[in-house]
Amino acid sequence: MMFSIEFPEIIAHLSQLAHGLQPVRVPPDGRFCLIIKTNKESILTARLNRQIKIYLIPDVHTPGRAYGVISAFFDDDDEPMVIYTPLFADDALTTDLGLLLGQSIFNLYFFDELDREMFGMSGRLVEVDRFRAVWSMSSLSLFDIDKAPEILSAMQDWFAHRNASDDAAAFTLLLEHELYHPDLVFIDARPEASDYRGASADAVFNSLEREKPGGYQERDIARLLRRAFPGDCIFLNPIRDDTGKELADVLCVTDDVILVVQAKDSPNTEQALRRSIERKRATIRGQIEKAAAQLQGAMTYILKREAIMIRDEDASQAVAVGNRFVCGLVVVREMFDDDYCACSMPVLAAAQRCKMPTVLLEYAALHVMALRLPSPERLMNGLLQLFEVALREGEYPKPRFLHGP
Repeated sequence: MMFSIEFPEIIAHLSQLAHGLQPVRVPPDGRFCLIIKTNKESILTARLNRQIKIYLIPDVHTPGRAYGVISAFFDDDDEPMVIYTPLFADDALTTDLGLLLGQSIFNLYFFDELDREMFGMSGRLVEVDRFRAVWSMSSLSLFDIDKAPEILSAMQDWFAHRNASDDAAAFTLLLEHELYHPDLVFIDARPEASDYRGASADAVFNSLEREKPGGYQERDIARLLRRAFPGDCIFLNPIRDDTGKELADVLCVTDDVILVVQAKDSPNTEQALRRSIERKRATIRGQIEKAAAQLQGAMTYILKREAIMIRDEDASQAVAVGNRFVCGLVVVREMFDDDYCACSMPVLAAAQRCKMPTVLLEYAALHVMALRLPSPERLMNGLLQLFEVALREGEYPKPRFLHGP
C-alpha cells in the first residue's frame, strides 16, 4: 500500500520539508519507517541501484563527535547526489533516526519535491550491529543556528575529500522488496496541480522515468511557482498571437512584475543517469547557452512593446507591459558546484544585453526558494538578491535557507 494513500495527512507535513530524511512512527506496532524527500534523479538512482550509502560524518576537530549523516545516491562513482542531515544532541530527529536505522528491517517511501510518492521498498542496513555500536559511541553538539552554515560546509568538505577507507566505513542501506509495483503513472488531483493558465488535461499525470522530460519539467516549474503566485497569474507555454510560436516555457504576470522562465531538463532514465560527469557538464552548459539565448529573445520581444498578445488553448489575451518590471529566469536540472562560474556566463550576458535582471537556478533551488518565499514579492526579492550577488561575484550563488517559512 502506498504510504500517502494509507496516511494522507503526511502530505501537509512533507509540504514544509525541502529535502531530507523523515522518520515516521506508524501504527499499530509503532515501528519506524523512513520517508525520503528528494529529487527525481536520486529517487530513480535508488530504485536502480537498490541501495543508498549512509556516511556518519565526523567532526575532525573533536574526536568522537559527529556532525551528522550524508545519504549518497551513486549515479556516478565520484560525484553522487547527496542529502545532508546535520544532527544535534537532544533532538527528536536524531533520536528517531537512530532508532529507525537500528531496526532489523523497515519500509522506505520516496517522495519528490512536489510531495508526490514515487515508490516504496523495504530496506535494512547491512551491518546493523556495527551501526548501533558506532551510533551509541558518537557524541553530537547542541543545536546552534549560528553554527549551521559552518557545519554544512564542514560536512560538504569532508565528503568531497573522503578516501577509500571512508567509503568502506559507510553503511549500506539495501532496498530489498517492493511494497507496490514501481512502474506507475500518478494522477495528482490536488487543485494546485492544474489551476494555472495553460494547464491541459495531462497536467495531473506524472511518472518517475521520463524519456521526454520537457513537458513534465515545465508543468513542475509552474507548480513550484504556484506556491508564490496565484494560479491566474501563471501562463504555461504561452503562445505569441502574432507568430503562433511559444514565447516562453512559463510566464508569471502580476500587477508589478513579468517573470519570464526558460527551462531545460534531461531524460530521467538509467542511460542518462549513467553518463559520465564530463558529458553531463557539457550537456548542462549547452542547455544553459540555448536557454539564455531563448530567454534573451523573449525578454527583448516583451521589452519592446507596450503590450503583448498571448494565447493558450482557450483564448488570446493582451498583457500590458507598461511599468511592469521584467525579470528572466533560467532553470536547469542540475549544476556542479565547481562549474557555476562557467554556467553563469551566458545568463549574465543575456542580462547585460537586455539591461534587465536574469537569474540562473537549479530546479532544486527553485523548489526551495518557492517553498521558503511563498509570495510574489518575497520570491522576486529573493531572485533579485541572487542577481546582485552574481553581478558582484561573476557567478550565481546557490541559495541556502537555515530557517523554515
